[in-house]
Amino acid sequence: MIRDSCRLAGSITRILALIAGIILLSPSPSLYGKLIWNKDTGWVDPITLNPRIPDQHFKLAMSMMVDQQYESAVKEFKAVMKADKDGTLLEPCLYSIAQAYLLAGKYMRAFDAYEDFLERLPGTRLSGVILEKEYQAGVALMESKPTSAVEIFEKVIEHNPKGPLAPESQVKLADAYFMAMEYESAEEAYRKLLENYPKSEWGPYAMFRIPLSKLTLETLRERDLGRLWKAREGFEEYLANYPAGNFAEEAKKKIHETEESIARRQYDIAELYLRKKHPQAAMVHFEGVVNHFPNTSWAEKSREQIEFLKKINATRK
Repeated sequence: MIRDSCRLAGSITRILALIAGIILLSPSPSLYGKLIWNKDTGWVDPITLNPRIPDQHFKLAMSMMVDQQYESAVKEFKAVMKADKDGTLLEPCLYSIAQAYLLAGKYMRAFDAYEDFLERLPGTRLSGVILEKEYQAGVALMESKPTSAVEIFEKVIEHNPKGPLAPESQVKLADAYFMAMEYESAEEAYRKLLENYPKSEWGPYAMFRIPLSKLTLETLRERDLGRLWKAREGFEEYLANYPAGNFAEEAKKKIHETEESIARRQYDIAELYLRKKHPQAAMVHFEGVVNHFPNTSWAEKSREQIEFLKKINATRK
């Protein structure tokens, strides 16, 4: 019994000694860390880097970029610039901050960061690359935030109006206006492409999009009477608050113009009902024009139609 207990104790001692030996012989985490490769820094083991040394701190931030820790990387790049007294790391840090935002899908922040780069380092050898990156940010924003894309494309053109990206930025600018439903601005932007870049391959496209912009705007206006009613209400609200204001007479003119537009469309709807042989529905719209917009040119035409329909008993049930 005692002999068996001694044997068991000896076995446990040998096992514990073996485990201790394995631990002592195993490589430390710093010697066997997660190696990250980047073309600018080569292979890097983040655990071995000293953030108090700017060059190593920069490599640590780059390793975060590679590891897709973009927000953390931005904070570290900013810390590097603050600690880098001679400014040798300013250019790569500024560029990497913008690139981190771009990769993170924060396109407006990326654009702002690229603009900051160009402002702080004018005449940089990377200007062409940066304009390309800004253009990419604009394209990425077109679907979700077309007005923000407009701002970006305008800046790309402003930086280099004769550069290789200018014609494409101009057509994207016009497309962004179109997506934002700013059809008049879109038409103007397409025309600028033809005027400023007559040899661009985008010329035929712009020539087609100009009449399309006109047609889309008119179609929208025909269908959306709500916008006209809201405009009329806005002018009336101005007059109610400032009856003797500087724009009172102009507001009255705009109200009349708006009423002319609404009355014309109501009249057109009435005629459409007549063509479809629904005189009673047509009568309702003609009477609406007379009752709501008696001072328009369409009111008299509506009265004539009402008298004609009554004369031929077209509205008889």
